[in-house]
Amino acid sequence: MNTKEKILNAAIKVFASKGYHGSSISEIAKQAQVSKALFYHYFESKRDLLVIFAKKRLEEWSPLLVQLETIMEPFKRVCFVIDFVLDELEEKPDWLRFLYMLYLSEEGVKAISLAMKKYAAQFNRLFAAEIKLFEDLGFENPQTEAIYLRSMLQGISLEYLLSGGNYPLQAMKDKIKERYKS
Repeated sequence: MNTKEKILNAAIKVFASKGYHGSSISEIAKQAQVSKALFYHYFESKRDLLVIFAKKRLEEWSPLLVQLETIMEPFKRVCFVIDFVLDELEEKPDWLRFLYMLYLSEEGVKAISLAMKKYAAQFNRLFAAEIKLFEDLGFENPQTEAIYLRSMLQGISLEYLLSGGNYPLQAMKDKIKERYKS
């Protein structure tokens, strides 16, 4: 892992435990075992990290879109999305914890808005794929259903994090998938 990645991973851990505003560059540098000067060699500020995280997140999700577009059967596509999101929750709980803390801070909302503007095409492509999925499943209002699924997945994610991982994740996956069986 290179130095920049070490700093990014450290920032996620620090932000996840202390929140964006409760974290300092010094704490991030200490967690990454680098100097503050080295932090500033790679990043201009804490806010810079937020935009980089948004970009990185989109890059991680790009293969999802490519793979999703190759699955022809709508039910298999929705199952793929559900599994992808909830498996990622188990694999990267600090990342999700960080995102939730970010959503709850004014600075985080500003950074998310900035990232969404900067990467609007990618976000629009992702949302269009969600809507297409529910059109293919025959929903009368596919946009509402896409938002509904996202809300269910976010709620499950939050419950999982609050429970410390002691949560019936597989049962929830099965329950959601049941909704979309034809």
